Amino acid sequence: MGDIEIRSGRVVAVDTATLRDAAARADLAVADAESLRAALAKVDHLLGVTMLGGTAAHPVTAATTVCEQGEMLVTALRNTATAYELVELQARQAAAAAGDPGDRREAVLLARRVEQLEASSPAAAALADQAVADAPNPFATVAGELFWSTVAFPFVGPLTMIAYGTAASRIQAMGKGPIPDGSTLVGAPRTPTVRLMNVREGTAPDSMSALARRQPSTERPGDIRVERYTMPGGSQRFALYVSGTRTKGDIGTFGMATNVPLYFGVASSSYEATRIALERAGAKPGDSVMVSGHSQGAMIASRLALEEEYDVPMLVGFGNPVQADVGADTLQVDFRHSDDIVPLLAAGGHDASIGATGSMVVERNINPWPWLDSHQMDAYTETAEMLDASSDPRMDAVRQRLAEFAQAESVEVFVYDTEEGVTPSSADAG
Repeated sequence: MGDIEIRSGRVVAVDTATLRDAAARADLAVADAESLRAALAKVDHLLGVTMLGGTAAHPVTAATTVCEQGEMLVTALRNTATAYELVELQARQAAAAAGDPGDRREAVLLARRVEQLEASSPAAAALADQAVADAPNPFATVAGELFWSTVAFPFVGPLTMIAYGTAASRIQAMGKGPIPDGSTLVGAPRTPTVRLMNVREGTAPDSMSALARRQPSTERPGDIRVERYTMPGGSQRFALYVSGTRTKGDIGTFGMATNVPLYFGVASSSYEATRIALERAGAKPGDSVMVSGHSQGAMIASRLALEEEYDVPMLVGFGNPVQADVGADTLQVDFRHSDDIVPLLAAGGHDASIGATGSMVVERNINPWPWLDSHQMDAYTETAEMLDASSDPRMDAVRQRLAEFAQAESVEVFVYDTEEGVTPSSADAG
């Protein structure tokens, strides 16, 4: 069982303008150091000529070292800025090449710019290649583990590695894993039956593990949990918790029949049931709703954030098969297990950081064998507990948003069960 790894994106986002500004300032400092070194060299020479017995050799040596190291810093800053500019251009070029015919011209222009930068700075080109190579590859862990688990069977292991590598490129090419900003669901879902199971008083969550423990599951009644917070002054806020896909017992609207279409961007009855539950709990368009979910539930929460019907201050996903490019006002915390097959469908998510400042991906390896226990909420709850204990500064933003709920004068908990309904055309037919 591994330690958690916390990062902001698959490839670290870098402000290249800031790097180049730092290089320019460092260059000026090196010029000042060079002037000082030259002056000290003259002093050393004069002391030697006048035979006063003194020397400035040591200060000259120290100043020379400062100049040399300063020049290395300037070169490193400029190469790093160019390297990350190359990474960004390569990502844009790949996206344009896979887009509409109208984007192909832009892809050609971007490819030329990449070639020019690589030719002007081979060192920066090498850094860019290394940055991409070092970026986390979510397929590598599971594919590697499956390789060794099947090594006793000729050809199975290598074929597994090839299949997983192909899956990564296919998902990225289809644009289904990382969902871009502005994406909306299509189609008309079945109208589900949403039943209120119980209402009770509750408390505000004070940690990520508290959010994890509230996620609906087969061990807990209900498919959807909504918490309504009455704040000082009478305003209301909401928190949403959505079930993952269910394969046994009362699956309601959360079966594979809704999971797969939703992944491909089609409105599902599970998504519609979640909207209905929020509405019945009192949420109105524009209200503040913190959204969270496990597996299919995380996908629904991501889509709710993208649809912008509600103001979403925080999105928390456990084993999410997608990663949504939410706006700069939404803090996104994405829990993934590197040996969990489901998050592989996100194909690594977005390369750069998305969401509000402090958004993060939290990942660890659960089991040397990538089976379904890595996808269970119990395992994700343990990961959330590890994040709670972390000293990572990005947790400050999480604690700040959770602290706002603690100011509520009252908390009501609504738990809903769901059932598949009929298609809109069937309902219209009578």
